[in-house]
Order: sequence, then C-alpha cells, then structure tokens
Amino acid sequence: MNPQAELEFERVLQAVRDFKAPGQKVYLVGGAVRDLLLGKEVHDFDFVTDAGSHDLTKALRKKLGGAFFALDDERGFNRLILDGGTPTERHIDIAEFLGQDLQADLEARDFRINAMAIDVDHADELIDPLGGVDDLEQGILHMASSDSFSKDPLRVLRAVRMLQAYNMGLAFETSEQLRVAVKDLERVSSERVRDELFNILNLENNEDSLRMLWYLGILSEVFPCIAPFEPHELSQSNVCVNERLKRVACLENVYLHLDQPILKMMVTLSAQTVPYHLAQWQSELKEYLDAQLTRGRYTRNLLILLALLINQDVQNGARSSVQAASGYYKFSNLESDFLSSIENAFLSESFLGARERAWSDLEVYILLKQLKTASPGFALIGLAFADAELEQDSQGYKNNLENMLGLLSTWFERGHEIVKPKLLMDGDAIMYYAHLSPGPIIGELIEKLEEAQFLGTIETIDQAKAFIDQELLQNNKR
Repeated sequence: MNPQAELEFERVLQAVRDFKAPGQKVYLVGGAVRDLLLGKEVHDFDFVTDAGSHDLTKALRKKLGGAFFALDDERGFNRLILDGGTPTERHIDIAEFLGQDLQADLEARDFRINAMAIDVDHADELIDPLGGVDDLEQGILHMASSDSFSKDPLRVLRAVRMLQAYNMGLAFETSEQLRVAVKDLERVSSERVRDELFNILNLENNEDSLRMLWYLGILSEVFPCIAPFEPHELSQSNVCVNERLKRVACLENVYLHLDQPILKMMVTLSAQTVPYHLAQWQSELKEYLDAQLTRGRYTRNLLILLALLINQDVQNGARSSVQAASGYYKFSNLESDFLSSIENAFLSESFLGARERAWSDLEVYILLKQLKTASPGFALIGLAFADAELEQDSQGYKNNLENMLGLLSTWFERGHEIVKPKLLMDGDAIMYYAHLSPGPIIGELIEKLEEAQFLGTIETIDQAKAFIDQELLQNNKR
C-alpha cells in the first residue's frame, strides 16, 4: 500500500475508534481485510458492529464529511460516501452483525478469503476463524459455508471474479456446489447479475473470464444464446462458442496495445497488423474506450459483449441476442442505442461488403451518419471479427482493414461534421431563398445539402443555392 493510501486507511480507522460508543465493538471485515493482507490499496471499508451502526455512521460524517445513506434500517446497514462522483470516491459501510455475533457474521459471507476481520481497537491482530489466510497463500478459493451459494446464487458469478482478480484456483467441493447453484441464478434480479458481470468485465483477460463462466455452466445461464459447454470439445456447439470467444480475444488484443504504449514497438515490423495501424489514434481510442456510458459500465465492456453476442444469422424481424440482453438486463437508453446502432450496422450490406471491395465516400458518410459516436466501436468490432475469421494475407482481410481504418480516420478527422454539421444554408435560409413554407421538403433539402457538403461537391453559398434550385426542379418533375 502506498504511503498516501496507508494514511487514509489509518485516518478512517482512527475516526471509527474516536466516535464509536464506549465499549462498542467494531470490526473491519470482508474485502478490505483481504486487500490489506495482499498489500493492495483499500478503497472501500466494510465495518460490522453489534449495535449502533446508524449513530456511528452519522458521527463519522461530521468528522470526515461526505454523504450519508441509510440503506437497510432492518439490518442497520448505513453508508458514508467520501468524494462522491470523483475518481477517488470511497465508501464506508457500517452494518450490524448477520447473526448473533462476529463468528456468525463471518460464516454468512461468501468465501473464506472475505471472511476475515480486524478489531479496530486491536488493528494488529487478525481474526481468521475460517482459514482465509491459508486460502490466499495456497491460491485456492473456498466457500465460507456449505450453504454459501444457496443463500445467494449471485455468488457463483462473484466466485469467477475472485478467481480472476486474485489468480486463484477453485476448491473441488466449492466447484461442485457452484455448478449445482448455477440454475438458481434465475432467482437473482437481472440488475444484480448485470452489475456483477460488469465487475468481471472490468478485470483484465475478458476472454479467460468468459471462458471460465462457460466451462462452469454460468455463461449459458446469463446469456441463453450461448450454448452450454459440452464434454466433447469438438462438438458443433462448442466450435460456435469458441468462435465467439476468439472474437473477444482479438478485440482484447487491440485493447492491450492501446492501453500499453510500449507494445507498439513490438509490432512495427509487421505493418499489416491492426495494432500498428491503430497507433496513430491511440490516445483518442483509449479515451473513447474508457468513457462511461453509465456509471461503472464502460464502452470497452459493451464492445466485449457485442463481440460475444452478435450473430449474423439473425432473421428479419427476429429479436437479436443483443436486444434480448439489453432489455433483460435493463441497460440504459444510451447503452441500448449504442449497442443497437453497432449491431444494425454490423448486419447491414455495407459491413458484409467490407471484405469484397473498398467503400465509396458516400458509403462511409452513410455509415458515420447512422453510427455517429458509435463509429469507432463499430470499426473496432469489424477489425476484431476480421482478425478472428480471416487470413491476414487474404484480399478480404486487406479490404476490411482498409475500410475500417478509413472509417476511423474519417471519424477522428471529420466526425464533428457528422455530430454538429455547419451548413452553408440552414432551414430558414432555404425557405427564404426558395420562397418555401415549413414542411417535409425542408428537412429533405437539409439532409441532401449536408451530404453534399460532407462529400465536397458543394463548398460555397452560390453552389448551395444552385443545388437547392436543382433539387426543387427535380421534385417538380416527379
């Protein structure tokens, strides 16, 4: 833990010591203790006490500032948020024991590595009745109790997050209980499943995480469009899922080179590789991928889901897997629009033709107009799919690479003209010049003028007026 984080940790613990009631026992528990033992920074603090959690949290607010929330009066679960809405936001949760005492509370937790505690009055003494330290040292994840998964089936997803985040293996008995509990995920609210899934996607190695979810039987429960893993590895359904996971891996390869600039040097000798070509927009793409469309859910996460879920065999009028997931997991309107715009473009004839020929300027404009801010995401998906499905020396791969890179180039250089076009003549100017009344024809003329300006066939006001005259003449002849 760095010195600044260590000071913050001590500041919080001292505040709890100062403001708890005389004789009140308060314990730091859960992930904070686990991360402390691993030398990681503690961002969120979970405390439990026998009683008085509400008063203690309010007292801490006076000392530390922040925003106070009573989340569950029945359990005495309260939260203090420090630096809310900033990159350094931290949570201090104070709840009352689950059960009669600390032992019962720890046994009710998910995994033994999360069932350790520290008495704030004796911070140098670890309370570890279930053997969490041994699990961390041996790298094996055990459930905290035999009914851990049945108490909360969401823990099957959390298990995968723990395995990936801390590079652990899964204990045999825990694995067996997990596989049984997977079917009970249907009892968990879709919002909780969604949030835990995104917690997993916020880790590195998404392809590994998704593959683990698949092997454990979880992925097909979360996304019914994904066929369950079959023991016969070369089964047709396994081959199809492996193709989806390969797309994810190819997309992650792009992320890796964008996130770690030093890797650019490793690909400069191969000018045909995607990372080499993307290096020119590295900072723009990284900022794009790190944008949050909804709190805690990033553009890069949504593209991973698209790489996994998109299916080119969607029948006309049928609801796609992407649409089904977006609706069931209650994605925000912004997220749903982002996903659907990329999927629609992916299923269009333009994308299907990207491997056969070079796009015209008009086709690029139409795609950018359709996609708008989703344009870079669509191009990255297109590049990942080509990497997964085509030979790099094939003409189809080269055509796709040229088209997707051209789309990115046009977007980063001229995307502002798509989002906020500056027309030589707006609607009022067109009506004044052509003596027209408001109506659908004005909107049609504006769209055509915008297209012509973008393509460079109109550059002056006189050319715009001549264009309006020609369009009106053509309309009168129809």
